[in-house]
Amino acid sequence: MKINKLQILLFFVSAILSFSIVAQQNESTETFLGIGSGNRKISKIQKTPIFPSHTDSVTILDEVKYYLEPKRHLTSYSIENIKPARLKITANGDKLYRGYLKAGAGTYLTPLLELNYASKRSRDESWGLNARTNGSFSSIKEMGNTKFSDLSLGGYYQKFFMNYDLWSEIQYERNSYQFYGLDYSDDSMYHFYGLDINDSLMVESFKNSDTLFKQNYDLLDLHLKFNSRNTGRDTNKLRIKSWVDFHHLNSNYNFSENHFLLGAHSGWLVLDEEFLGTFELDINNVNSPETLKIDENNIIQASNSTPKTSGIVRFRPHIYSRKNNLIFKAGISLQANINENAKFHVFPDLEISYSLFNNVFIPYGGWVGNVQRNTFNDIRLENPFISEDSKLQNTVQKSNIFAGIRGSLSSKFTFNLSSSFQKLDSMYFFIPDTVSSYGNKFQTKYDNLSQTSFLAEITYQELEKLKISAKGEYFIYNPSNISRAWQRPSFVFTLSGLLDLSDKIVIKSDFYLVGKRDAFSYSEPDPISLPTFVDMNISAEYRYSKKVSAFIQFNNFTAKKYQYWQNFPVQSINILGGITISF
Repeated sequence: MKINKLQILLFFVSAILSFSIVAQQNESTETFLGIGSGNRKISKIQKTPIFPSHTDSVTILDEVKYYLEPKRHLTSYSIENIKPARLKITANGDKLYRGYLKAGAGTYLTPLLELNYASKRSRDESWGLNARTNGSFSSIKEMGNTKFSDLSLGGYYQKFFMNYDLWSEIQYERNSYQFYGLDYSDDSMYHFYGLDINDSLMVESFKNSDTLFKQNYDLLDLHLKFNSRNTGRDTNKLRIKSWVDFHHLNSNYNFSENHFLLGAHSGWLVLDEEFLGTFELDINNVNSPETLKIDENNIIQASNSTPKTSGIVRFRPHIYSRKNNLIFKAGISLQANINENAKFHVFPDLEISYSLFNNVFIPYGGWVGNVQRNTFNDIRLENPFISEDSKLQNTVQKSNIFAGIRGSLSSKFTFNLSSSFQKLDSMYFFIPDTVSSYGNKFQTKYDNLSQTSFLAEITYQELEKLKISAKGEYFIYNPSNISRAWQRPSFVFTLSGLLDLSDKIVIKSDFYLVGKRDAFSYSEPDPISLPTFVDMNISAEYRYSKKVSAFIQFNNFTAKKYQYWQNFPVQSINILGGITISF
């Protein structure tokens, strides 16, 4: 039922009129009748005001909240036993084999046997054993007895701790060969050894003797390393590297050498600077004959063997700083060379490099110095025909100033160009020995030397399928007292390559180009110049499977009987083939 506004208005008017009438009826009144003047009083009507009430059109409602009472539905279930899951862990990378065997044979009756056996992947340790033997049981034509044999046995063990790594290695080597560098067409040589040149049987026995010019070296080599694992620059913890090296070498004629090297390197990163220090104690003891002479039976006799001990102490504190693209190393090297007398040296230890265009070009340079230990073992590995009565002196690198630029033009192509200028005291050279041999051994000759060298090196590598590297070095020698840098090459160029065809056929090649060497001669008034020579080695391997492969090697592919060392020509082309087995 709807009520309009007019009805409401009429209702209010009727109510007001009714109220007025009722009020008048309740009030007492008087009536006067007459004619004439008079005074009439009318009482005031009392009215009750009625004000309209204001009603807002907006209604405020209280927030209504609903609450649902949860009700759980009763369910029933039964437990069914299932088998535990098995997780198969597959190691990343290629499958590893514990054993590797390489066996072959070649010309000049050359056997080759190599065996390696090692652990697989492990978080705790790593170890391995190795053995290798090769040699030649045939001689170079018209060069007498040129047989040789090499044998090595060894192993390593590495233990991984939480913060440190321990690495150790032991190796035994035996090298046996002949001092075959004689000219058998030289009559004076036979007179030197007291032989009758007309006695053909004596001459033939002299040429093929297995004992007269034989040399044997036995080497025991030990190495220990103990390093902390936090070697990066992203930590401020103390980093430690330590090493111990020892070798014992002995040979014929009462010769022995014991070399001991103890070293430690530590560093601490403070803000952006790295404070580093290196300490080394280098001791070498040599028991060598004063002289070697040939007796009436053509047997070399040692005389007056005396032990000599020398030491080197090195301490290198320096600061290593990296500022954006600039890397700077500044320090000094304090070293003592202790022989009969002690000499102390202070060398600069400065290096700097700057990266341009995100390592595309990196100019670098430096100025350093060092006392270089010359052990007999190092010298005989460089020149195996050295005589045991050669004198040993340490070479003092008084100054080495170098500069260059290296970089990578792409992810596949890298290069390095540099030059250096060195001033060396007591640098050793090789001259023929004429006391215990007829020039088929070498003695050491020492002199001060200024050496300028230039180096260029480029490398191209595409994953593991193709790698080509070339390196060239050019040397300028300026000795102080001797006329030439005896047996030192004027330049050396090497080129090596590797090609992997679908991991089935692998081809390797090495190319050597060695410049002229000046050789000293007591009989010739002018120096002998050994000509430039080329040597090339090529090898190919066919991998039948991941476990079995076959290989062939061509050593001295150019078949040139060149002389790297005076009077010692090398074998002609040597072809070696065999198989490899992984197990």
